[in-house]
Order: sequence, then C-alpha cells, then structure tokens
Amino acid sequence: MTNLEVRLHVGQGATRGPLTVFPVWTDAPTLPPSYLTGAGVPVEVSERAGSPAIDQLVVTNRADRPVLLLAGELLEGGWQTRALTASTLLAPGRPTVEKVVCVEQGRWGGPTAHTRRARRTPFTVLSAMDGGHAQQVVWDRVHGLESVAGPSATESLADRLDRTDATARDMTRGLRPLAGQRGLLVGIAGRPVWMEVTDSARTLKAHWRGLLHAATLDALGRPAVRTPAALARSFAEKVENTRLLADGPAGLGQRVRGGGRVGTTALRRSDRTVHLTAIAQEA
Repeated sequence: MTNLEVRLHVGQGATRGPLTVFPVWTDAPTLPPSYLTGAGVPVEVSERAGSPAIDQLVVTNRADRPVLLLAGELLEGGWQTRALTASTLLAPGRPTVEKVVCVEQGRWGGPTAHTRRARRTPFTVLSAMDGGHAQQVVWDRVHGLESVAGPSATESLADRLDRTDATARDMTRGLRPLAGQRGLLVGIAGRPVWMEVTDSARTLKAHWRGLLHAATLDALGRPAVRTPAALARSFAEKVENTRLLADGPAGLGQRVRGGGRVGTTALRRSDRTVHLTAIAQEA
C-alpha cells in the first residue's frame, strides 16, 4: 500500500463554455522519458489470429525502446474499434494480448489490423470500463453521445469524434501546455471530473489534442458553468491522499489503484509514476 509519491500543483483554469481546463504540475524530477508514446510510434495492433475476441487485441511494439499506451486510447479499425482499458508500458518486440472494450457495437468483421492516432475516449466512457457489465455500460454511454455528436451507422465512438473534431478545435483554441506542465484537470459544468498526469511534459504534449477532444465531447450540451479553482484543488488533494494498492503488471510497469469518490489508477515503474488517471466516480 502506498500514496502517490509526488505532490500535485493545480494552476489557473481556462474556461470555454461548460469546459474548464486546469494545468497540473508535479514536484517530480525533470527527466527525459525512457519510452516513446503518442501517434506515429511503430506499434502494430491486430485481432487475435484465428479467433478474434471483443475484449482482446494483440499489440506489438516494433520500436527499439519501450512504448507507453494510455488507458482509453482508441485502437481503430479491425473487426471493430476498441479502446484500451488500462495504461501499459510495452517492451520492444514482444507481442502481448491487451484487454480492451468495444466502442463500435454495430460492426463485427473487416481487416485484422488497427490504426492508432492517439485519440481518447471521453471520461464518461473511460469511467465505465470496470465492473462485471462494463461492456454493456460502455456501449450505452457511446450511444448516449448521439444527442450531441449525431448518429453512427455502427454506433462508433470514432465516428462521433470525427464529427466533433472541428467543434473541439474551436472550443479549445489557444489552449496549450504551459512550461513544465505534466498534466491537466478537467472540469465540466461547474465540477471537476477527470485528471491525467504524466511523468514528462513531452508525454503530455504527445497526447494533448486527444485529451482535449475527449473532454470537449463530454462537455457538449452541458451548462456553461465555470468550475471553481477551489474544487479543482480539492480534487487534486483527494488524489494525493488516495491509498494505492498493487493491481497487477502493466507491461514493464506495475499498476496500482485506489480511491472512493475519486477513483485513481496509476502506472508505476522503478518507484516513479509514469501515468495517472483520476475520475470522479459519481460522473
């Protein structure tokens, strides 16, 4: 059992309608990441040979360094588009079977290969990925986005991200990571709901656009209420004080998780938090 080994520092938020984005810094040492991440890294994703399964995909790192994939990353195409359920640090050259959820209920068939664009699921979908009926809940929440992102012939989250891309860019125009920023905290319609923290400003930058687009999709149609900084800092304090328990391997790292009203999951390697996700459980 352990607490987060770094302190979180929440800065001044920027509000765009219902969406408020707060920068997050940590007091961890500034070190270059020992891994690759984001779009464009050489990672192959495919269906299981001979027996594709909704909840599994085969992922192979073709780089000569470890590759970090984040919880909620979309793996698009294949027999149906999926999302990774947990962050993992892939060793070079080693195929691994990763747990995923389907975010395209109405399709089962097609090519075996998937593409990666570092796109992310919104927090309402990400928060549904645990539990005995997780897949049905994920499908229900993807369908629920129809009211703000329109219909999809195959109930595809990717279709809804495509359709809202221009809206997301307009809503978040001018938002960029600040010097040394390691993460962001998202508030929607007056309350904090989601935090992502990495061990490197470079890692945050590689996933910035995908995170903002996902946050925008959650915010569409919600009341234009600013999230107060005091609530954001209280959310961060809850994450800092969460007791984290070992939850199994994460490729080359170790997964830990804990929390009550704010569920926290982190990928750690060599006593360093590589990536952390915290989600308001009542969301």
